[in-house]
Amino acid sequence: MNQMAEVRSRGIQETDVFEAADALLAEGRRPTIERVRLKIGRGSPNTVSPMLERWFATLSERLVSVQPAPGRPAGGNADGMPPGVRNAAKLLWESARREAEEVQRGELDAARAALQEREAALIEAQDALARREKAFAQVRASLDSALASSQQARETLERQLKEHALEAQRTRTGLDDEIKRLTALLSQAAETQEQMRREHAELVAAKDQHLRQAEERHAGQERRMLADVDRARQFAKQLEVSLSGEQQQRMQSEEAAAQTLEAGRRMLRDTQQAAQNVERELRDRLAEQAGLLAQAQSRASALQQRQEDLERQLGEERKSHEDTRGLLAGALAAVRHTEKLPRKPTVRRGKSSSPKP
Repeated sequence: MNQMAEVRSRGIQETDVFEAADALLAEGRRPTIERVRLKIGRGSPNTVSPMLERWFATLSERLVSVQPAPGRPAGGNADGMPPGVRNAAKLLWESARREAEEVQRGELDAARAALQEREAALIEAQDALARREKAFAQVRASLDSALASSQQARETLERQLKEHALEAQRTRTGLDDEIKRLTALLSQAAETQEQMRREHAELVAAKDQHLRQAEERHAGQERRMLADVDRARQFAKQLEVSLSGEQQQRMQSEEAAAQTLEAGRRMLRDTQQAAQNVERELRDRLAEQAGLLAQAQSRASALQQRQEDLERQLGEERKSHEDTRGLLAGALAAVRHTEKLPRKPTVRRGKSSSPKP
């Protein structure tokens, strides 16, 4: 600022100020800073003030050093500067000097008050800037803490997601193994059922064949017995008259034939009962295999439902992770935008300089 004042003062010389003050004094007006500036047409109060003070300081010397012109008396004319004029000039100079000192003192006080106000405003601005910087530091620390928490939460979520993914992979592997095992059990059950069906068919066929054979044997025995009975009757008719013993023998033969027939019928009933027992046992075994198959299907359905629940939970966790990543990206963008903002320069308090013109 001093350099700028020096540059601006190069256009105003001390002789200009002295000439302007002399002209004002000749006009009967007291030279002041503003009047001198208006007379010259340029210059700042800070530049004109010290030159005007030197003019007042040298005024008495210049007035005393005025000598009368050669060939003229020492008093009574303008060239000889009479004592009354000199005294009046001294009084005028003293009065002007006091007034100039008062004006200059008032201007200095006003300039000092303005400078103090500017210093107070500067201090207040510095305090406000310090508060803003402190608040910004607190906000940045809060953002750093939030970013660290978000980073930690993101790492925790990623770790949990990896653990859930591994758990889901293990569960999926276990489910695949369980499905394979159940599929093998179902296949084995189907094979067992098919084998039991074949065995049942074979048993039914064997029972039918046995029944047919038993019926054929029974029919043959019955035919033989009927033939024997017919022969016995014919023989009895032939011998009825002859021998009563033969009649008794014939009766015994009939009783034996009846017992044989009853034995054949009892054998047929036993065979039918055995076939029914075999059929009932096969039906029980089929029902048991059907129950095992239903249990296996129910267990496979439960495992399928568990797999769907795990996949849905995994999808929800992935969505939550994506939302957290979006929030973290927004926070990082806000922090980076804040760091890119230009900082205001810190105003340092120093020695106050003279106000600019």
